[in-house]
Amino acid sequence: MAAPMLSTHDIPAETTEMWKDVFTAFVDGAAEDPTIPAKVVGKAIRAAGQCPTNDQLNNMVEEMIPGAETDPTARVTFQQFERLMVQALNEFKTEETLRAALRDFDKDNSGFINISEFRHFMTSIGDPLEPEEMQELIAECQAGACFDSAGVNLSIDEFIKKFMPPLVGQP
Repeated sequence: MAAPMLSTHDIPAETTEMWKDVFTAFVDGAAEDPTIPAKVVGKAIRAAGQCPTNDQLNNMVEEMIPGAETDPTARVTFQQFERLMVQALNEFKTEETLRAALRDFDKDNSGFINISEFRHFMTSIGDPLEPEEMQELIAECQAGACFDSAGVNLSIDEFIKKFMPPLVGQP
């Protein structure tokens, strides 16, 4: 059975506050106009813990703000950002789908994946990361103790804890 669709009213206050903090970090205008450029919405959504592909992200933003993809002056309010976050929670990479995708790399069912294979996949297939983005991801994994003691294999559980935290206030 599919999980019920969330709305902005279902999001715990602590999560909304975290989203506001992330959003505020991307605000580049005057305080009386707290908006962010549409072109940085993807970075903000990813910083808030979601991971839509670039195509999914472009479709979401374009649906909310027609013409945003081609308009360099397009801006997003917090209310729009909040709706995009809820949409992302409803549509994209849940913990279960991420865990299933990572398990494809876990050839011996040990709960670990070889970082070289993971790096190759993440930088060459689907919506690939740029090499610099992959280096940042690896650095965050190292800082978050996501690797085994040899530093060669990535713990699926630790990776998910680091990059897919549950909604604040949820188990």
